[in-house]
Amino acid sequence: MEFIKQIERFQLLSKLIKEERTGSPDELASRLGVSRAKLYLMLDELKDEGAKIRYSKRINSFVFENCDGISIGFSIRVLGLEESRKIVAGTVGNCCERLIF
Repeated sequence: MEFIKQIERFQLLSKLIKEERTGSPDELASRLGVSRAKLYLMLDELKDEGAKIRYSKRINSFVFENCDGISIGFSIRVLGLEESRKIVAGTVGNCCERLIF
């Protein structure tokens, strides 16, 4: 599943940044199995969530400036037939519960 692979990439990215051992942007992108452009999109997503990340030439690594890492969680549950019929645009019925696939 691409969704799970994406979460695993973000977890590895967070771990390497926290440990200050990402290497160069090209090395990090290769390690994550993504292009350099995709790496910067991933970093932008983390920045949009409030993480301050910068690249340090001195230690040849990305570093967190305002935190020790990120936490990503998700849950999976089986939907009943009736419940699955009520899904509209990522929500169930009229409630605000978001479903991520």
